This record gives sequence, structure tokens and C-alpha cells, in this order.
Amino acid sequence: MADLSVKYLGLDLANPVIIGSSPLTSNIDNLVKCQKAGCGAVVLKSIFEEQIEERIEGEVAANEQYLAHSDSVEAYEAISRNYYINNYLELLRKAKKELSIPVIASVNCIDLASWVDYVAAFEDAGCDALELNYYPIASDSSTEGSDVDARLISFAKTVKSRAEVPVSIKIGYKYSSLANIISRLDRAGVDGIVLFNRFFRPDIDIEAIAIQGAANPLSSPDEYAESLRWTALMSAEVGCDICASTGIHDGESVIKLLLAGAASCQVCSAAIKDIGVVGSMLETLSSWMDRHGFASVADFRGRLAQEKVTDGGLWERTQYMKRLTGEEM
Repeated sequence: MADLSVKYLGLDLANPVIIGSSPLTSNIDNLVKCQKAGCGAVVLKSIFEEQIEERIEGEVAANEQYLAHSDSVEAYEAISRNYYINNYLELLRKAKKELSIPVIASVNCIDLASWVDYVAAFEDAGCDALELNYYPIASDSSTEGSDVDARLISFAKTVKSRAEVPVSIKIGYKYSSLANIISRLDRAGVDGIVLFNRFFRPDIDIEAIAIQGAANPLSSPDEYAESLRWTALMSAEVGCDICASTGIHDGESVIKLLLAGAASCQVCSAAIKDIGVVGSMLETLSSWMDRHGFASVADFRGRLAQEKVTDGGLWERTQYMKRLTGEEM
């Protein structure tokens, strides 16, 4: 029988399928279901500092009549902030107590000081690793791309210097030079890079004439293409682990991403639809390995990375060479 075990962020995983940050990882009952389904690790649902601050602002406004003094407001904000953070830490502690698989904490903060505080709190609660969501929207036209990049690298170096557990950074793909960013993060010492974030997508309700979230926040099976391309382009160039994410809905896509060089794959939307997909993915992977004579994931992982194949330039191609009808361009 094929050995599906892998190492990710220095952690021993029984298999490369990780349940990513999602409603499935937001409470202990669902986390237990994830483990029973067979996943190799879980990423707790991200705690977003921005959301916490928005909630606190709303609560302060609702209780304004009782918070007449600035000292009262500051005290109330601190108590409320600790309440939300402590709830997350309690979930982390429960997960570490109930689960035998690695538990990765996840956070998205607004400023660097908060990141450092959260890192220490998560480590004290026993997380096996940290996944840091980082992707700024540079909506200010005076902000240059180089400044955005520099802040990311500075952030990575600072957090990594403070953290005692392995650190991965989950990024988006809309950088002017993604290869440069991934390489610089690797040199900054991060243990892993997750490719890619799938962001909130604002939409408009034309009847209510109001902004709303996208009607379907889940990914589709064809969305793994960018993760596949960049995993293949960078996996052999960096020393840190690459974890593929977004659009992974079946065992075939897991196999493809492992062949491209991914150390692991994060599944979210497909598992939300049916947690049984994890078992199906592992069965597909195991059967494929048996058919091709691979005893372990290490036997084939990265075999189709750009540096490992003679036609590696295909991973860089962005234009079709032929029309969809088959005619030459």
C-alpha cells in the first residue's frame, strides 16, 4: 500500500491533504469531523483583527451613552478585544486536546505590533505552526508597488524572528513580480508559502442598490490553475515548503499539484460541500501511486516542476499558440 505521509513546515503529516481555514475549522465538533474524514492537518478558521475592531466600534457606538469618558471607552475596547481573542485561543486549546493531527493557527492582522502579540498568544496556546494571511489592497494611488513589497518582507522577517513555531505566509498572486516575492520570502526565512489566498469578492445587489458579498463564495474546480503554475515555477527554486490552495476539488488535482512540487494541498470549498471528499482524494492518490509504482509521495513530488522537465517553458506560457479551432495563429 502506498505511503501517503509527507512533511510540511517540519511537521509529520499522515497525508498531504489539509483542511484550510474555513467554517469547517471554526468549532471543535467540525474539527473532529475533519480528522475523522482523514485529513493530514487542519488550519483553524482565521481570526481577522479588522473584523474584531469593526465589531468593537459597533459595540462602542451602541453603548455610547454608557461610555462617556475616554478611559471607559479604552477599557471597554480592551475587554472586548480580549474576549474575541480568548475565544479563539480556547478553540486552539480544545483542538490540541481533542485532535492527534497537527493544528495550525491562522491570523490576519492590521499592523505589525498586533501580529507579534498574536504570534506569542498562539504559541502559548500550543499551536503546531502559524499561517499568516497577508495581502494588502493598495487602494491609495500614492502607494508604490515597491513599498507594498517591502512591507511584506519586513513583516515576514519580524514575525519569523519572534516565532518559535514554524511560520507560513498565505499570499495572493497579484504582485507585479510574484517570483521575486516568493524568493524574497524564502530568503526571509519563512518555513512555507501558501499559494493562494481566495479573497472576499464584493458585488452589488441591484434591487437594494447596496454592496454585498459574492453570491457564491466557494471556489470552482478550475481555479487551481494559478496555484499549479506557480507551484511548478517556484517549488524547485526555494527551500521553503509550498502549499497549494484554491480550487482543489478532487484527487486528480491533488496529484497534479504534488507533481508540480507542492508539499501539501489545502482543501476548503470541496470539503464544505462534502467532507467525504477527503477520503475520495486519498483513495484516488493511493490508487494512482500503486498504478505508477510509487511507494511514497517523495518518489514523484516535484517531478514536473519547471527545473525538472525539458519543456519547462510551458509553465511560463500565457498566450494560446493555436486558436481554439486548432488553426495556427
